[in-house]
Amino acid sequence: MAISIIDINVKSLIPNPNNPRKDVGDVTELADSIKEQGLQQALVVTPDHEEHGERMFRVVIGHRRLAACRLAGIERVPCVVRELDARTERELMLVENCQRSDLTPLEEADGYQGLLDLGAGVGELASKTGRSESFVRGRLRIARIPADVRAKSNSFAQLSLFQLDELAEFEDRPDMMAELASMAGTKNWDWKRGQLRSRMRVEDWQKRMRQVLDGLGLVVDPGPSIWTTPAGYRYYSTWSGEPDEFKQWYGQWREKNPYGEPVIRFSERTVLCFPQLSPEEIAERDAKSERREREQAAFQEALAARKEFDRLVYTLRTDWIRKHATGFNGGQLRKANTRLSLLALTGTNLCDGLIAGAEWNNLDHVLDAYNLLAATPLPCDDTSDRGLWRETNLAELHRRQHVEGAANRELLLILCAQIEALIKPGTWADECDITIAQAYYHTLADLGYPTSDEENKALNGCFLPEDDEAE
Repeated sequence: MAISIIDINVKSLIPNPNNPRKDVGDVTELADSIKEQGLQQALVVTPDHEEHGERMFRVVIGHRRLAACRLAGIERVPCVVRELDARTERELMLVENCQRSDLTPLEEADGYQGLLDLGAGVGELASKTGRSESFVRGRLRIARIPADVRAKSNSFAQLSLFQLDELAEFEDRPDMMAELASMAGTKNWDWKRGQLRSRMRVEDWQKRMRQVLDGLGLVVDPGPSIWTTPAGYRYYSTWSGEPDEFKQWYGQWREKNPYGEPVIRFSERTVLCFPQLSPEEIAERDAKSERREREQAAFQEALAARKEFDRLVYTLRTDWIRKHATGFNGGQLRKANTRLSLLALTGTNLCDGLIAGAEWNNLDHVLDAYNLLAATPLPCDDTSDRGLWRETNLAELHRRQHVEGAANRELLLILCAQIEALIKPGTWADECDITIAQAYYHTLADLGYPTSDEENKALNGCFLPEDDEAE
């Protein structure tokens, strides 16, 4: 491999299109240093092409130094000229840039992918860069995020490594990946991620359930609404468990409902089975109010929506508190504890807190919520003896409160756990109960919680029933 050092005019040096670093950043200070002391380290370049009779060279190592020299008005710079094949050239750039802390995860990932495309193996990439093979595989997963997905938001480059990993979860669902990428730089990232994960679980369940239904020879009726009973049929029975267990459940249900052929419907994660009516039942059903039927269908749809919303936001809140609780400073802890203590003791109207609300003493739910909020869960998880479970975990809570410097943080987690145990799907549809959620969210927002647009809608009453007078 031929190596030589020559002075080359900066006009004959061109940036490398495959350089992992896409932005050399601010080189003002480096330019000032070069003006005063000269360039102390030569660039590494490789021959590129001829232009107007002049030989052009492609920069391999030293893009920042070249930019600084141009800013400083330096006309010629010393360069190590090397004849390199494409793979060696990329290896040199990746290794050199990996040693710098300001290379973004996405830039590093694209660098690995470029070498993989040239035939390098994962083990070789790990050895060259001093990384583990699992690290390299993680970066390659990020590199597979398509260009059209990256273009979904101007803030895509600001995504953290953690967010890029979350985005890569949807590699097999490019539509979902693009949807999540569009949330880059907004407060709705966590909301959208949770929503998409939930959608994937539902779609997987539906796919497996359809296979079970097909195996039983059952045809799914689309129906105007899953909750609307077809004419000529009576009440429904519901199934929301695992698809592979449905066959046994359906056999038992069919024994109890032998009259006629059933109607099968399913939506989200619920299967409904309607048995046919007898002539007497048909006459009785025809006499019932259609309005009651519509109201029941609307109630079931609203209830399902509230349950899914409550499940999703519960996960968002507890995940966020667990990740950030150790970073709250003393002032934040004192302010939040004061607010939540008053909320726990007096509620929002001096009559719906501990003084009159027995639900605050729902210890099992409080302990369950604490386990989701705390970085280190409580040690006892054996539910076979609930008395021992409560006694052991309460003793551990008291011990943690007396750990040096931990009292305020433990108080915050316990107060949050109490309120998490109180908030249920019905909270979002009750004018009185929702005030507790509003006060709780106000405290979380002060701590830095990114309240999504969907959560704000719920807090502003989107699930509250309409006033009868308005109808």
